[in-house]
Amino acid sequence: MKRFWFVFCTLNLLLFFTTSALADLVLAEGGPTGQWRNVDRSGEGFYVEIIDNGDVKQIGVAMYSFNADGDQLWTVGTKGLEPDDEVVPVTMAIHDGPVWGPGFDTDDLNSAVFGTLTVRFPTCDTALFSMAVEPAMGLPSSNYSLTRLTSIKGVECKNPPTDQSFPSGRWDGDGICFNVAEDGQSLTSLGSSCANGAAFAANLFGVSEDTGDCDVDFECLGPWAIDEEGNFGCTNSDGDLATGHFDSSNAAVGLAFKERGGANDYCVSTWAASPNN
Repeated sequence: MKRFWFVFCTLNLLLFFTTSALADLVLAEGGPTGQWRNVDRSGEGFYVEIIDNGDVKQIGVAMYSFNADGDQLWTVGTKGLEPDDEVVPVTMAIHDGPVWGPGFDTDDLNSAVFGTLTVRFPTCDTALFSMAVEPAMGLPSSNYSLTRLTSIKGVECKNPPTDQSFPSGRWDGDGICFNVAEDGQSLTSLGSSCANGAAFAANLFGVSEDTGDCDVDFECLGPWAIDEEGNFGCTNSDGDLATGHFDSSNAAVGLAFKERGGANDYCVSTWAASPNN
């Protein structure tokens, strides 16, 4: 079971937060400034500010959440920006010590690194954050899919282009093959040289929760759309399925799930592919 969840969780983190093959917001332009939240997690949120000090620009982030006991937990951090940065890791710290009111004494301040928050903004109104918590904090790492709550008057935000396509034709890797349509916007069986003319074909070694090593071998017909962020998925009538993400115009990664006959009983494998034209 540990092996199964290691594969599953590792690739879910990768697919959730790998840099998009499409452009994200350029952070130094200031567009992400504002408050961000997940509407299903009321009481928790983030404040993001792009700080312009002339030749030096920074991103500042504050996270407002709760610890394992339900008490308030706030973390803050800043990170210098390069002109073309789209995805950056921000070291987040927690502080305690001083007390409210006239007894406040800066000399009582204690600081500790809470974790590293990697931030990415696919559009002006969506964000993907990933918090890798320091082991000493005793809390699990977590991913956050966010939407904008507020914007700042006078700060313009322009969405990145969404018309990028991916190299058409055969993509393959160890035990994996899929075929991208001529327009680069979907996986298709049309003109495919994969096994049996499939849009997606897998012949992989995987792991299952119950029996350990197993085979992941199946095919999907098409078409299957590639979304604005370079993600795609396919399934077949047997309940097998695959998910994938274009990490760049020359690399894709994903997961493949082979149905084994029981409810939520899958053999799971990771995969990676590149164009073969």
